[in-house]
Amino acid sequence: MPLLAPADRRILRELLTRGGTAEIGEISAAVALDNQTVQTSLDTLQESGIVAQAGSVPGLRGARWSLTRHGHEVGPSLVGSDLAGAPDGREAAGPADPAEGWGFPWRPPKPEAPLYATGLSRRARRAADRAVIGIAGPPPKRRGRGRAIVAILLAVATIGVGFVAVNALRVTEITVSGINDGAMVRPAGLAGTVLEFSVDGGDVTSAQMLLDGFPVSGVQRYDNRIVWPVPELTEGAHVVTLDVDRRFFGTATAAVTFTVDGTPPAVELPRVFEPVALDEPVVLAGSVEPGVSLQIGDQRVDTASGSFSLTLPSPPGGPVPVIATDAAGNSTEFDVIVPIGYPHTTGVHVTAAAWDHDGLRESVVELIEQGRINAVQLDLKDEDGRIGHRTNVRLAQLSGASRELYDLREAIDELHDLGVRVIGRIVAFNDPTLTRYAVANGDLDWVVQTPDGRPLAKYGGFTNFNNPIVRQYNLDIAAEAAEAGIDDILWDYMRRPEGDLSGMRIPGWDGGDPSPVIVSFLAEANSMLREAQVFHGVSVFGIAADRGEWVAQDIGAMSDHVDYVAPMVYPSHWGRGEYGVVHPEAQPYDITKASLAQFQRVLAGTNTAVVPWLQDFSMRVNYGPAEVRAQIDAAADLGISDWLLWDPQVTYTNEGIPVSYR
Repeated sequence: MPLLAPADRRILRELLTRGGTAEIGEISAAVALDNQTVQTSLDTLQESGIVAQAGSVPGLRGARWSLTRHGHEVGPSLVGSDLAGAPDGREAAGPADPAEGWGFPWRPPKPEAPLYATGLSRRARRAADRAVIGIAGPPPKRRGRGRAIVAILLAVATIGVGFVAVNALRVTEITVSGINDGAMVRPAGLAGTVLEFSVDGGDVTSAQMLLDGFPVSGVQRYDNRIVWPVPELTEGAHVVTLDVDRRFFGTATAAVTFTVDGTPPAVELPRVFEPVALDEPVVLAGSVEPGVSLQIGDQRVDTASGSFSLTLPSPPGGPVPVIATDAAGNSTEFDVIVPIGYPHTTGVHVTAAAWDHDGLRESVVELIEQGRINAVQLDLKDEDGRIGHRTNVRLAQLSGASRELYDLREAIDELHDLGVRVIGRIVAFNDPTLTRYAVANGDLDWVVQTPDGRPLAKYGGFTNFNNPIVRQYNLDIAAEAAEAGIDDILWDYMRRPEGDLSGMRIPGWDGGDPSPVIVSFLAEANSMLREAQVFHGVSVFGIAADRGEWVAQDIGAMSDHVDYVAPMVYPSHWGRGEYGVVHPEAQPYDITKASLAQFQRVLAGTNTAVVPWLQDFSMRVNYGPAEVRAQIDAAADLGISDWLLWDPQVTYTNEGIPVSYR
């Protein structure tokens, strides 16, 4: 008798003719059997290890069955020579049962393996044995356990395949753009930002967006994109989430977390340091939020620990820019001022001609020997543009500025031997000598002009503080003096001419307040002189504390680039009633104290020294020892112990000058 039931063989033959795989419906139609009969036969073939059910998705496609490797090997022998099928649809005769005719209850002493089981595993052969009645008798109990294990494994495999398939359908991908997760955002940077969620594999119509757990308005949908223009948000951490229903069941969620930060980082560092020595290193140390990017000058400073320290080999030649930037892009910017500790100074003005005059020079030496002064202000270039000493500055030689009244290095050495400091005064932009030379050579852009292009007649000629050649000329004179050993450079006429700007033409300047140009010159000079370890000061009008715009003298801005300011507070120069003083020239104490108090107010917090010019000459009121001493006392009562006396004739009132240096 055949080893397989006729229906089983027909179904096996159909699978073989179809290349080994088909759906139940396809088989049923081909073999003219109902689906239930086909299903029962397939179950029998599956127990024999000949076929196996492939993965399928309920509701989408029919169950699909395929021959196993063993099915491909034994299948042809099981269906015999009728693989192509009988013409009438009847089954072809198969091989006879070897036991037929031998009588019941004969059994072979050892069961022979069925033909179709050749080459199968032991487990598959046991399953095949159970499918053929009468071959081996009742299976042992352990075979029952094996059958249960096989069933369990098949069930687990089927469940696993189904689980994977269902999960594949449940996958929903959501991508976010517009704001990076974990970003730090400034409020200004948030304006105009659009947050976009792109959904792949979910129900976009079900999407719900939440900001910090609350629904948001203004959400827009475009196909599979959820778009939200981000409104103005409070500072702090925020999270935006999007929930989308999956295809069958469950919810997919995406979130982006960010922090809105509009607060600039705080930097604990003094804006103005206490005065330091001219030739010593400077340590800039402070604290800032950890991780903030910090740059001091041109150096990047490590802030990982929240504290920082930067050592400069010498005091900087001007304000040091500090820029701190946090992760959101907020920045804090300011300048650090490191002033030089200007030495105590009491001195007198000395012209080049006076130093060349034996009697006048000796009178100055007498003040030194009496201990009344510890500094001498010696003219390097005066109000006529004349340079009193021999100079190697080329433009001074070409313009005829050099008078060669004294040797600068010898004068400095002599005064140093007397134990005093030497302050070199340079009258910068009031320069009739250079003006005449420029006009003669057609270099009118070197001078300040009238609106119609003529040199300004005031002071005999005022040079253009905006012209690079004029500026370099004055810097060259200062550099030569520094090389000769000068202690200070004190600039005078560091301003524009008095009067209405509309009546002046400054070549290269586009109008407006020219005080920044003056300040820029002082910054350039300070950088050069600091490197040479030379102190640096500027003489200014007495009214410049609160009316500096009249002559382009911005005292606050100037103080960033000089070691001291020397206001000319001569009592004779004030109008009646200034600062509430009825007769300033006759009240030297009152006007000196009132005007210097204004400079202290403007310079408060800068640590820039105030070294006033005081009057030792007579105009409408005769000045003697009392008037000179009154001015010195007025300054001292404000805590200002430094001063310079001015007398154009260099004839000083010794009795009015206190003895301080014996």
